[in-house]
Amino acid sequence: MSRRFKFVLTAMVVVVLMAIYVVGLFLLGDVFNVEEQLDDLFEKDLYGKDYRPASSTSVKVTFDGKSVTDAEEELLGQYFTYFFAGLGAAKSENITRFYTTQCVAELYDALAFDYEAYMYGKCPIDRTYGNCDVTIVVRRRHQVPKKTDIEIDVEISTSALTKTNGDPIVVRGEKHSFVLDEEEKKPLIKEHTNSRPAYSAALQAYEKVLANAGYQRSDMTYTFIPKYTARALEMLKSEADSFVFAKTDESGKPAAEYEYDRSTAALSAISGFSGSGAFTEYDEDDANFVSRCIFEGGIPMDAQGERYDQWKWYDGEISTERKKTGCSRSWFDRDYFYRYVTTNEGFGMVAYETGGGNGELGDVIQLMLDGKPAAEFMITSIMVTSDGQVKDYLVSNDTYSAVSLLSLGFTDFRLLHIEGYNTANI
Repeated sequence: MSRRFKFVLTAMVVVVLMAIYVVGLFLLGDVFNVEEQLDDLFEKDLYGKDYRPASSTSVKVTFDGKSVTDAEEELLGQYFTYFFAGLGAAKSENITRFYTTQCVAELYDALAFDYEAYMYGKCPIDRTYGNCDVTIVVRRRHQVPKKTDIEIDVEISTSALTKTNGDPIVVRGEKHSFVLDEEEKKPLIKEHTNSRPAYSAALQAYEKVLANAGYQRSDMTYTFIPKYTARALEMLKSEADSFVFAKTDESGKPAAEYEYDRSTAALSAISGFSGSGAFTEYDEDDANFVSRCIFEGGIPMDAQGERYDQWKWYDGEISTERKKTGCSRSWFDRDYFYRYVTTNEGFGMVAYETGGGNGELGDVIQLMLDGKPAAEFMITSIMVTSDGQVKDYLVSNDTYSAVSLLSLGFTDFRLLHIEGYNTANI
C-alpha cells in the first residue's frame, strides 16, 4: 500500500467520523444541547475562540452614525460587549483577544479590567446588573503615522439595570481613544486609553511596581512585563482590602450662618443637571458640574476679594456673556476649587477638608493621583453599617451617576465637607 493511498484513506476516515459525529448530535438532540454543541463547532467570532462572553449579563451595543467600517464596528462592539458583561457580573472577561500580537496596551487594560471588576464586587450593596445598553458615538478618526493605523476617538453612554432595585447605573459620556491596526486581514486594537478612573489607578500601580524594580514603563516589552502585571494587581488588591473610611473629630470646625440644601444638590448631580444651558464645558468639566450642583443647593456665587479668591460663573448671576475675568478658576478647576474651599472666609461658601468617613449628601470627593486631583464627584448616597461606620459612597459627576466610590478604584481621595454659607464678611 503506497504512502499516498494511506494518506487519502486516513483523510476519508476522518471526514466520515466527523460526519457521523455531527449527524449523531442531531439524532441525540434530547441528550445533547445541539445548539450549544454546534456553536462550539462552527460559531466562532472573528476575534477569539468564544462565541459569547462567559458572563450572563446582557449587553446591547449600538453605533450612532456609520463613521467606522463594518469590521471596525464588529471589533469595538465585541470589545465593549465583553467589557460591560464582565463588569456587570463583577468579574473580568478575556478582552486580550481584541489586541494585536504582543500588545503592551492589552496588559494595561487587562490589569485595569481585573482591578475594576474586583473593586465592583467589594461594594457593600449588590451593584451588579443584569442588562446594559451601550451607545458608541465616534467623535473623530484619522490616519496616524503608518497608513495601516487608524486612530478612533469614541464617546460612550451606557445605562445598566441593577439586579437589586432596578435603578440604572448611568454613564453619561465616557471617552476612549483607540489606535487600530490590521493583523491577518482584520482590525485589532494596537493602543487604547480611556477616562475610567480605574485605568488611571492601574497605570499608577504599574509605575510603582516598576519603579521598585528599577524600571520605567517605557522600558517594558510585552514579553517582559506580565509578571509586573500580577504584582501590580496584588498591590492594588492589598491596598483596597486594608482601606477603611476613617472618621475624624470635627469639633472646632467653622460654622455657617445658613444651611446648605444637600438633598437638592445631590438630586441635581444624580439627574445630570444642565441648568439654563448657559454653562460652558471645560476640560475638567467634572469640577464645573459639581460647582453647578452646589449652586443649586443654595450656595451663593462669591465675587468678593481677589480674582483667585472668588467662586463664581462670570458675574454675580448666570450669564451667557463671556468675559475674560468673569468666571473664576475655582468654579471649574479642581485645584483652585480645593483652594477656595479650604481658605475662604467671610462671605460665601463655608467648607473644609475632613476625614474620609465624615461625608454627607452633597459633599465633594476628589480622587487623588500623584498628589493632584484626578477627578471630582459629589456624594449622592451613603452606605453605613449598623453602628454608623461608612462602608462606601455612591457618587455622581458629569460622567457617572450613582456609581460606587470603591468601584472607581481609588483609595486615595480627599473629602471636602460643605457646611453652608455666610452672607456677611465676618
